[in-house]
Amino acid sequence: MKELFQIIQDPRFHLLYGVTQRFSAGPQPQRVRLNREGCKLVEGVTKRASVHPNMRLAVHPNPGKGDKFSPIFGKITDVSERSIFIDYIEPDEELRSAAAAVKKVDLLAAPEQGQELAALLKSLGLNTRSLGQDCSTLIINGLNPDPGVTWAEPMLLAHQETIRAGLKVLRRLSPANRIILAVPKELNLHLTDIEIAHVPAHYPASINALVVKAVTGKENPKDVGIVGLHNLWSLGHVARTGLPLTETVVTLGSLEHSGNYIVYDGSLIGDLLEFAHIPLHTGDTLVRGGPLRGESVDKLSRSITCGTPSVFVVEAGTIPPMEGHSPCINCGACVLACPARLSPSILSRNAEFALHDRNTAEHITSCLECGLCGYVCIARRPVLQYIRLSKYKLAQAAEARRCLESRRTIEASCTIAAQPESAEAQGGK
Repeated sequence: MKELFQIIQDPRFHLLYGVTQRFSAGPQPQRVRLNREGCKLVEGVTKRASVHPNMRLAVHPNPGKGDKFSPIFGKITDVSERSIFIDYIEPDEELRSAAAAVKKVDLLAAPEQGQELAALLKSLGLNTRSLGQDCSTLIINGLNPDPGVTWAEPMLLAHQETIRAGLKVLRRLSPANRIILAVPKELNLHLTDIEIAHVPAHYPASINALVVKAVTGKENPKDVGIVGLHNLWSLGHVARTGLPLTETVVTLGSLEHSGNYIVYDGSLIGDLLEFAHIPLHTGDTLVRGGPLRGESVDKLSRSITCGTPSVFVVEAGTIPPMEGHSPCINCGACVLACPARLSPSILSRNAEFALHDRNTAEHITSCLECGLCGYVCIARRPVLQYIRLSKYKLAQAAEARRCLESRRTIEASCTIAAQPESAEAQGGK
């Protein structure tokens, strides 16, 4: 138990880094790959079409998800179900004039509130589902989401104008009558225009459910919502520029390098690593997202979205590789590490043998997906990946049941409508 406690208290899990400088500007991309999954292309957006910065390319049918815009001058080279590929071109006068004609929106002076404001923000590329949660208390998670991610402190200390602009718009968007900013307790931050709560800054304390508990003292309290600081920065960035969201902040890191950059939506990971002078060697693992909760990426041509918090290179030999076929040895390390007090060993074994229904009784939905189970696993099993697989399969099964029930309801109503009138009813006419 003592050894396990020391592992969890690994100094690399500390979420405060003393970073205070402003973000560096990222590269001007020569190619972008925009994620358009679920979006409907705007008329005229086809292969070989010319585009300009802030040009709307696609609209998402979900009212809580933002539309897609081009971040650069370019020509669309390919369009798939999941992506829009744009290669940079030197703009001609017509394209420059179109870009200059994009009308800025003064969000800080706009009269819209609530749902009207949400619709306006969606049209500017912002995801509003978390920003506009229906709750009486809204907590802003001001901690770095994962170990190694370092953009929270600059946002809080060096980008206060952007954060304040985001707060001003958020107060008109959110129905919450109380908004609280949760920041690391070691950070000496005091703002006069928002309530501050100081919470622990040691991973996994930055996970939303644990931040809510730290602020309220309760687990899963009713009428309490939470939104990430990254989302608030994006809202403030749009409010200050008056233009659609085409930029984001990412931490680019490796064992020897870490930096925070403002980069364009759709930037290719390979271009970002080259710009930040982060080498990639044979055997290294490329991770999009945090080191504990992110996903490994197989190609440098993959891209980042406006919700990507970080890109990391995990050097070969620094972390023992996981073995998908390695059996659980029942050591209990993952159970002791789990902040949700679950049994990741049972959850992962059920998933491994496709016994997903059993995981419902094991409260798999309470899993916070912090990744500590895989980190402490002596057998080097992909515990978190198994759990995510099981969650996905259970969600698929639930959706299939809903579709079946809906079809049965429709069929039953059609059968009733098609039944002939009874003889008694016909005789009464």
